[in-house]
Amino acid sequence: MAYQPKSYRKFVATAATATLVASAFAPLASAAAFTDVAPKYKDAVDFVVSKGASGTSETTFSPDKNITRGDAAALLVQVKGYDTEKAPKSGFKDVNSRQEPYIAALKEAGITSGKTATTFDPNAQITRGELAIWIVNGFKLKGSAGNDFKDVNDRYQAAVSALVANK
Repeated sequence: MAYQPKSYRKFVATAATATLVASAFAPLASAAAFTDVAPKYKDAVDFVVSKGASGTSETTFSPDKNITRGDAAALLVQVKGYDTEKAPKSGFKDVNSRQEPYIAALKEAGITSGKTATTFDPNAQITRGELAIWIVNGFKLKGSAGNDFKDVNDRYQAAVSALVANK
């Protein structure tokens, strides 16, 4: 793939992060309902909201706020429309009853297997590398492309490469 300017790479990374920033409040019609969504995030926020995702309140989406693994799991499950009723229990001992249906559905879909066999670490912030893996797995992205990122360790290299290949 041809070299992409830093501004493009930053946009892609920011859009992916903005896409997964939300928690479980009532869904709103569009990004226009949120007072904190900049124009550069509007399309991404409109997409996730159209799929049933929510903001952090009725009037805020919080695109610049960090997100926990548990909230990222809930958002991805909402966007993908996974069944939270039929997924078997996750088996993670550190997941509360609010988080369990989302994390169980994410595990059932094969998107993540947790931090260990018995822990998910739902209250930790998700890393960009972990999120890259979840997005690639959740959207079944294929492909491989070189990238100019010098800080991607081996664990995340394939996922980052697939994201770059899929723009």
